[in-house]
Amino acid sequence: MLNKNKLFLIPLCLLLVGCSSQKKPGTEKQSATRTEKKVQSAAKSTQTNSQKASASQKESTTSSAAASSQSEQQASRLAQLNHELITHLGTVLLPQNDGLTSGSDKLNARYHGNAANYTVSYSVGTRAKDFNDSSVAQEIPYAEFTKKTYSSATEAAQQVTHRTASDSQGLPTVDLGHNIRGYLDSGAGQRYLSWNEGNWSLSVHAAAVKNEDPTQLAKQTVAELESYLLPAPQSYGEIRFNVGLSYGSREQLVRWQKGNIIYELETHDPSTAIKMAASVK
Repeated sequence: MLNKNKLFLIPLCLLLVGCSSQKKPGTEKQSATRTEKKVQSAAKSTQTNSQKASASQKESTTSSAAASSQSEQQASRLAQLNHELITHLGTVLLPQNDGLTSGSDKLNARYHGNAANYTVSYSVGTRAKDFNDSSVAQEIPYAEFTKKTYSSATEAAQQVTHRTASDSQGLPTVDLGHNIRGYLDSGAGQRYLSWNEGNWSLSVHAAAVKNEDPTQLAKQTVAELESYLLPAPQSYGEIRFNVGLSYGSREQLVRWQKGNIIYELETHDPSTAIKMAASVK
C-alpha cells in the first residue's frame, strides 16, 4: 500500500514545479522594452556617427574648395598678367607663382624696360586693375622681378656674391636640418648664418643689437627648399634673407646667373621669394 503522506507530496511537488516554470508577470514586457531601447540607442549612435562623419567630410570639402579657389584665382590672374607681359616683351622668363597666400584676385603688375632688360613690379591693390595701369604705380610692390643682360658671362658672374664652406672655416657651425650645416659669423652687432646647396650660396642676416637670431629663418629656408626646386644657375646663385622686416621693404633677395644674364627677385617675405623664384620659367 502507498503511504498517504507520499501521495500528498506528489501533487505538491508538481504544483511547485509548475509555478517555477511560469515567468513572472511583466518579464516579457520589460525584456522587450530593454531590447527596443538597445535598438534605439544603436540607431541613435549610428545616426550621430554618420552626422559627425558628414560634418567632417563637409568641413574637409569646404577647406579643399577654398584652397582650390585660391589656387585658381592665383593661376588665372597671374596667367592673364603674364600673357600681357609676353605680348609686350616677347618670350621671356617670368614667375608662374605669385607667392601669395591671399589676395591673388587683386594682383596687379606693371613693368618697364625691354626684352633684354626689364623689371616687373607685383602689388596687391583694392581691386584688379588693367595691366600697367598708371595708378598701379601708387601701390607698394611686395615683389620685383628683374632681368639684366651683360656683355659677357664673366661680367654677369661677377654680379653674384658666392661663398663656399672653405670661406667659413673656423666659424661656429649650426645644424640646419636635412644634413646641412651652416656657419655663424658674428661681429659689429650683426650675425650672418651662411651655407651652400649645390651652386647656391645662402645667408640669413640678423641684427644682434636688436637681439635677432638668424637660426630659425635659416632652418625654415632649408626646410622649404626641400619642397621647392630653385632654378639651376649656370655658374652661381645667391640667396640673401633678412630676419628684420619693415613695411614696404623688399630685403629678401634671390639672384642667379644664366649665361650673360642675371635674374633677380626682391620680395618682402622669404617664403614668397622661394615660391616665386622656383616657378620662374
